[in-house]
Amino acid sequence: MSHLSQLLDGATRQAVINDVAQLIDTVVAEQSGITGMAIKGAVSAAKKTDANVLSKVVAQVLPDVLGELEPTWQEFEASGQSDFAAFVEPRSEQIAGSIMNIADNKSQQVNNGAFLKAYNALRGKAVKIVTPHVPALARTLAAHM
Repeated sequence: MSHLSQLLDGATRQAVINDVAQLIDTVVAEQSGITGMAIKGAVSAAKKTDANVLSKVVAQVLPDVLGELEPTWQEFEASGQSDFAAFVEPRSEQIAGSIMNIADNKSQQVNNGAFLKAYNALRGKAVKIVTPHVPALARTLAAHM
């Protein structure tokens, strides 16, 4: 049986980080309305201070996210199913909540008032935004397994 922690090894780690950062970029670009404008503005401002900010954030949270997803991966492997994205879809809201809990914990370690202000303003809508993209995250991770 494989383990998601394998994605933290060597060159695979950087490829996963790049792909997940690209997924986040795509999700941000798809946002619309007032919330979408706020998210796009916050990400754009963060990228102006550090062009690699998304990759750095992904690198920081990836071990925790993989640890959180590991039991689901093991269930998937034992199920005999072949599509991890389809397997996680019914669990998307729960997984999104877990990912946001990780983000909450990490955000408390950030010493950037502007970031924290934007994060706290948008946090209430985060699970709703993240939930539909959990299968895409699962597909991205599975592609590297």
